[in-house]
Amino acid sequence: MKITNLESPLARLRAACRGLACLGLMLLGAAFVQQASAGCLQYEGPFKPSVWQQPGAGPATLTKVGFRYVADEGWPDHFGAPIVGLWHFTYLSSGNASKPPPINIPDGAMVDGGNTIWFADGNELTYSGVRDPTTGATCLGVWKQTGERTYVLNHIGLSWNPPNNPANAPVGPGGPAFIKQYVTLSRDGNSYTGTFTITQLGPDGKTLALPGVITGNIVATRVNINTTTQEP
Repeated sequence: MKITNLESPLARLRAACRGLACLGLMLLGAAFVQQASAGCLQYEGPFKPSVWQQPGAGPATLTKVGFRYVADEGWPDHFGAPIVGLWHFTYLSSGNASKPPPINIPDGAMVDGGNTIWFADGNELTYSGVRDPTTGATCLGVWKQTGERTYVLNHIGLSWNPPNNPANAPVGPGGPAFIKQYVTLSRDGNSYTGTFTITQLGPDGKTLALPGVITGNIVATRVNINTTTQEP
């Protein structure tokens, strides 16, 4: 008698289902890779998972993971700082009245004023509306944020001694003036106040020269697209 070993219909059905499941997982994985690769081409910069799931024991599962854009490392912290923008500033003398001439300036007297711009890359530029351009009216500086609303600025004004100058200094380069500022931004971001110290150096860039060291207070108001006056 001939005996035939036939698989039961149930066993054949189970084998077919397992094959289809494997094929489905392979197709799903290929589609995911293709979609992720296409999405990455729409952005510049590295991506990192926004969710990390610690693997554990148990059957393998598919986990949905989001991705967030990560800025290039090495960018300064001051990008996006609220101090960035154009300002009208005034320097007011403080603590100079008892100093010898020519720096015996009364308290509250204007020492300088004009416009200054704080750039998002940490640089700063000031143009004086008080100083004679022939003596040097432009300062270049760098700044950093020191607190939630506090900033420090160090900028340099390159001065020049023209003929018939009031300080009777030699005609020619007058040397750099280092101007250090410590300012606090208002809560609404439209003004700031602080202190300044001006240290005038000679042509060698290291020897203290006239008018020496001048100290005072700063007041500044933001200039925006709708500004029509530079009065405080």
